[in-house]
Amino acid sequence: MGIKNAAIHNYYPKKEDLVAALLEDSRKKLAENIAQIVESGGSAREQLQYYFDYALKEFDEGKSICPPGSVILDFEELPEKVKKQNLLLLDDILTWISGVLKAGLEQGEFSFSDSVEARAELVVEALMGARQLSSIKGRKTLVRSISLIKSDLGWKN
Repeated sequence: MGIKNAAIHNYYPKKEDLVAALLEDSRKKLAENIAQIVESGGSAREQLQYYFDYALKEFDEGKSICPPGSVILDFEELPEKVKKQNLLLLDDILTWISGVLKAGLEQGEFSFSDSVEARAELVVEALMGARQLSSIKGRKTLVRSISLIKSDLGWKN
């Protein structure tokens, strides 16, 4: 976000303002990344692999918990502006993953029988949980979970 530590209180007098801004920034970055991968003509598998690779990259950088997951445990106690940004970010992720899964089903890249929306929720939930568990169990947990998600989607190499 380009702000030096000492100046952060000038921009965000309350912690809730900072957290909401960070979640909003995550939404903008997600939108940019989605636009870039869609523009490159990536297949559904390539787009979903990008999502998995991003999670692995963040884990390798010490960010084992994703932005929406970082505030989910105390969600009911969060200020409304933080809740709103977190829900918007989750909706953006789920909408994108649903679209990817729908395209993948239509193109024969995936094979599953439930709705793409339900399956998108399962993919996001599983990856969020795997990221948290991998913070104590190690990278192999995240890699194994990604492999299981792919298998569950009917993804054959």
